[in-house]
This record gives sequence, structure tokens and C-alpha cells, in this order.
Amino acid sequence: MVCLDDLVPADDDLRRIERLVNWPAVRASAAPFYMSGGPGRPALDPVVLVKLALVLAWRGGDSMREVLRSARTDLSVRWFLGFGLTEALPHHSTFSHAQCRRFAESSVFEQLFTSVLRQCTDAGLVVGRRLLVDATHVEADAALKSLRAELAVIDGDGETTVDASAEAPSVLKLAGPRSGPTPKRTASNATAVSLSDPDAKLRHKPGHRTHLVHRAQVAVDPKARVIVAVEAERATGSEHGALPALIGRARFAGHAVREVGADSGYASADSYQDLAGLGVLAYIPAKPNAKHQAAIQARALMRTPLGVEAKIERMVHAEGAIAELKRHGLGRARSRGTRKLQLQLLAAATAINLKRLLAHGDGHNAARTGEDGCRGLHTPLAPTPGTRLRDRRPPARPPHGHPQRDRSPHPDRYFDGLLGRRERPQRSPGSPEGELMAAGALGTLAGSW
Repeated sequence: MVCLDDLVPADDDLRRIERLVNWPAVRASAAPFYMSGGPGRPALDPVVLVKLALVLAWRGGDSMREVLRSARTDLSVRWFLGFGLTEALPHHSTFSHAQCRRFAESSVFEQLFTSVLRQCTDAGLVVGRRLLVDATHVEADAALKSLRAELAVIDGDGETTVDASAEAPSVLKLAGPRSGPTPKRTASNATAVSLSDPDAKLRHKPGHRTHLVHRAQVAVDPKARVIVAVEAERATGSEHGALPALIGRARFAGHAVREVGADSGYASADSYQDLAGLGVLAYIPAKPNAKHQAAIQARALMRTPLGVEAKIERMVHAEGAIAELKRHGLGRARSRGTRKLQLQLLAAATAINLKRLLAHGDGHNAARTGEDGCRGLHTPLAPTPGTRLRDRRPPARPPHGHPQRDRSPHPDRYFDGLLGRRERPQRSPGSPEGELMAAGALGTLAGSW
């Protein structure tokens, strides 16, 4: 007799994810959206629906149909979902109904994301001091031909404006006869709205095609590039409006958020004031034409070594996390509406944080047991008998003009490569960062000696 459990390798990613997630808690969070008893056939286990969303984000698939099609022959997916070799898999419309109706206004995916994030914090993957924020546009599931002009002017939030002082609506009149070529019609977010997805907004960038998009905000901790908070919103207005919500989500999950690093798209007098009111130090470069006092202070802060460090960390980790989200299914919205995009964003961020936990577990096990013939990370390197000190020196630097390219993904490598021989930022001696820098400096001096 063939057992499906014997056919799935012990080191399979989905098998390891099965051990990391608290599935009874996921089932309990979805219980209020199901009615026990009553007529009709039994409902599908909500854990199966959440697992389908995780598999879709983990594999970076384009649709649920693709995941279920691959599950017919992929034994690890079938085992992860809890279906035997001969059992029929759920229909894709069941997941669509759960995503668009049953779980659309729920906190099931939010609680799952927070639970995995706290595991990352307990594993030491989150420092809890600096938060790096960046935004990206996600293409909406709507075509340009779905745009329809509105008779009333639409404000920045996409809602029609009503003049309370008007006694009666204006009367429409037919335009007079026109001669000559038909003028080219143009649409904007102030005059048109999509019938397919009213939350989607027009975006045109020089050199790119015009399309409808949503905006996704991502907050990352720089230590292991763990995603701490996400927010899906309409692509209107300034990006800094989501900062208080992101900080609130991060602090709810246990992140201290003492510093925030972002690009100049978040710079404004209001954003500096709001962050100061929240007790957060803002490493946000001011816009070139800004002349208020907060902008002057921001420019001075960004010239400091810590400001340069925050800028580089944002470029490496925040933008890197967004690129990674694109590979986990965030290249295009699979449903219509900002709220449904939030569920897709949470599933992708949860998959990335699970990836961090799996990588941390591999490194921890290798450091403890020395697997694959390698030494553990905490095992001191003993010198070979008879080896002199100069034989253990680091390799000499290449001659000037021919820098050696370092392909290491560690953030310190990016920092050194971008700063060159400039002095690294100094931390206070009592902080953990200061102790690490002091240890690195002593090691450099010992190697040079």
C-alpha cells in the first residue's frame, strides 16, 4: 500500500511550513465566519483555504487554477492540503468565494501574518529599532476600457464631490455642431473612474504604458529583511499618509519603531511633524524645493553617518523586499478592490517571513551540528599547528583602480562598497551595534598586525 506521507521528503518546504504555523489558531480565527450545523453540505475546512493562499504566494503563481492544476501531480502540495492520492481537490471557485466574500472583511490573514512575525521576533530576526518603508504600484485587475467619465468632479480619494450650496443640479445641454477632426479624448483620476475596479487609479510614467494600479506600502526590519507591516491603498495623494498606520501595525506586533527610513516621496512638513509626535526619528530626505525648518533639519540629519546608513539600508532592504514580493505573486492584483489586495499582500508577506524562518532554522542547525562537513557558525577556528601569524592574514587588497567585486548579500558589503573608505557610522559604546563595531575593528587591527 502506498502512503502519501512516505512520498514527501522530510526536508520539503511545505512539510517544514506545516510545523511552523499554528493551524488550530487559524481555524479558530475563521470560526466566526462559519455557521455550525444547519442544512446543506459541510463546509470546506478554512485551514485548507488559507493553505491554498500560502501555496499560491510561496510558488508565486498567477492564479488559483494554476495551483490546483499543479496539485494534481505535485505530491507535496496535496500532502500539505491534507488530501489523499485519490481524493478530489476543492474547486477554484470555493477559494474565490472565500477571498472575495467570506474573508474579505475578516482578520484571518492579518492574524496569521502577526503570528509568523512574532515567531521571527522570538528567533532574533528582528532588531526592533529602525523601520524601512517603501511603496510600489500593483497593476489592477481592470482594463483602460472600463473607464467612464463622471459628470461631477472627483477628488483625490476617488469620491464624487457634492456642493451643498447648490439649490438644484445643473441641466445638461447638447453641444453645438462641430466641424473638423474629432479632438482626442483624455482621462484622468479627476474625471474618470473604472467600472470594474473603482479603487484602481490611472498611472502614467514617461516611457511606460498607462494602466490602472493600486499602491502597496511595505515596512521592513533591516536585520534579516523581515516584513513587519504592509498596507494596500489607493494610488492617490502622497505616500506619507500611510506612515502612522504602518507604525501602529508594527508596534502592535512588538516592534519598537524608534527610527524610520524612507525616500523623499514621504517628505513633507506634515510627515515630519506626525513622526515627531509618535516619538520616531525620521531619516527621510527633504525635497529639493522645500525650504521650511523641518526640511533644513532633515537635510542636516541625512548628511550624518547614521543618515547615510539609513539611506543605504532602505535601498538594500526595503526595495529588495518589494522586488521579492513581486516574485511571490504581487506583480498583479488577482482580485478587484483595495481590501482584497490587502489579503494578497498579507499572504505574500507571510510567505517571505516563513522563508526567513526556514533559512534561520537551517543556519541554526548547521551552526549547532556542523552539517555537510562544514564548521558551525559558533565553532572557533583553531589554527593549524605550525602555521605562523602572517600565514593567517586576510588576502591583500587588489591594486588601486581594480576593485575586487564582492557578491556577498550581507548589508555590510553594500555599505562598504557604496561608502568606500569613508568612516562608518559610530554607535554608542554600550549599544549592541557599538559592541559589534568594536569587535570588527579589533579583528581588522589584529589581521593587519
